[in-house]
Amino acid sequence: ILHDFNRKYACAKAYHERILKSLNYSYDLTELEKEWFEGIEYLKQFKLIDSEHEINSLIHSGKNILCEGAQGTMLDIDFGSYPFVTSSNTVCAGACTGLGIAPNRIGEVYGIFKAYCTRVGAGPFPTELLDETGDKICATGNEYGSVTGRKRRCGWIDLVALKYSVMINGVTKLIMMKSDVLDEFEVIKACVAYNVNGEEIDYFPYDINANIEPVYVELPGWQTSMAKMQSENELPAEFSMYLFFLEAQLGVPITIVSVGSDREQTIERYTEEEE
Repeated sequence: ILHDFNRKYACAKAYHERILKSLNYSYDLTELEKEWFEGIEYLKQFKLIDSEHEINSLIHSGKNILCEGAQGTMLDIDFGSYPFVTSSNTVCAGACTGLGIAPNRIGEVYGIFKAYCTRVGAGPFPTELLDETGDKICATGNEYGSVTGRKRRCGWIDLVALKYSVMINGVTKLIMMKSDVLDEFEVIKACVAYNVNGEEIDYFPYDINANIEPVYVELPGWQTSMAKMQSENELPAEFSMYLFFLEAQLGVPITIVSVGSDREQTIERYTEEEE
């Protein structure tokens, strides 16, 4: 093991053992060390690098880097719905703080969102549907945790929160997923503002735990399956109207829509204009 690892490990081990003994904490260090050193041997097969240098070297050579964020904007530790957040930056800036990419090196920012809203666990959710409609979205969209199987909270799309996310991330293009989940609805609702203590606002309030009542716009549903559609020309007029409405509200083009769970069920938009 390189870089004087054994000596450093021995020092750290002695330090923490003193703390554990002072607390009368019982443990089996022999068994723990066995598993730990086995893990180290496993990791030695991989080449460890200074990733920030590698990434920036590729950027300088003209390569494109695709960074995938984890979790949603509203879970960001600084800009999310605190305290119902995660422990890191989930927004676009996380590529800078987490990977060492300079802000002026960020190019396109793709914002991925569902055609409706979901939330896992506690936290504010103004458009949550605690009725048959919410249950239908949950069942059709298979909105259950992949590990725990826990039912996700579901509701209509919240354009106030989505506009906030677009602003914080500097989103340049949007990608809408799970459009097919809304195929059977006669009416589609979209939250365009909040009513907070009798005042209508179209921005995210300072007090996210305030008594927020969503203000909805109703749009006609398309009531047809889009599962086999492969181009924008095939999309129902009502669905296209929904897309144009969202784009007008958000100020960002929706360049990709998903109409099913398979990779092939993805439709690109504006391709002719770009060509």
